[in-house]
Amino acid sequence: MKKSMATVAIVLCLAAFGDVREERLSDLANICAFIPSDNLDAAVPEPTPDDVIVKYHVTTNVVVEDLKEIVRRSNIAETNFYTQVLRQSAVLFIGQYGGTNELPYLRTIMTNSMDYAQEAAVGAGISILRHSSVLIPFARNIVTNNTTYSHDIRRSANLALLGMCSEGRSDSYIDDPAQQARIAAFFVERAAIETDLDYLFIDRCAYTLNPWYRHSQQRRDNLARLRPPGLTGKPAELYDAAQADAAQEE
Repeated sequence: MKKSMATVAIVLCLAAFGDVREERLSDLANICAFIPSDNLDAAVPEPTPDDVIVKYHVTTNVVVEDLKEIVRRSNIAETNFYTQVLRQSAVLFIGQYGGTNELPYLRTIMTNSMDYAQEAAVGAGISILRHSSVLIPFARNIVTNNTTYSHDIRRSANLALLGMCSEGRSDSYIDDPAQQARIAAFFVERAAIETDLDYLFIDRCAYTLNPWYRHSQQRRDNLARLRPPGLTGKPAELYDAAQADAAQEE
């Protein structure tokens, strides 16, 4: 009899635990699905998973696992923009609240070009590695792979790196001189060989983060060597302007 009552108690506890988790998942899903209002007068504070951590007294690790569950339950074939936000935001939050242990999980999403959360997964990976020396190899694998990653995703990866060095102009800015130096060197590297992405964008990133590069012989040589053949109209004008800028003396 005692054994039977104990079994019932365990079952009831498990059921209660399940109910609490479903309630927590529901709250977290609502946070992920939140879209800020365009009406600034009616704007409300943007919710975050911190609200769930406080309300349910759970750890960050628990929230990360809940975010993964939300991603798992979402439909990868979803076409509605507002419904897609749920999965995309959950993936981005994994990048904000997770650690390097989440990278293998994110990699399954970021390497699937059929997943509408692919770009979010790339952003999440960059966020996790924002203070790591592994960031640059990670980013290089993305921006040089035009088979797995679209032009837009590769450009967004470069923008994320630029934002880490843009104090007062980017939400992703990091106060990390060593990492910023790695990023600055990375753009000089790309400016010497990049031919697939918008070259003038890479050129601007290189000289913005490396003032010495702007009027250097190295920049002049790169611009001359990598100038696309047959440029006309506005593209030619912009390239001419970049070359003229590089030719100026300090």
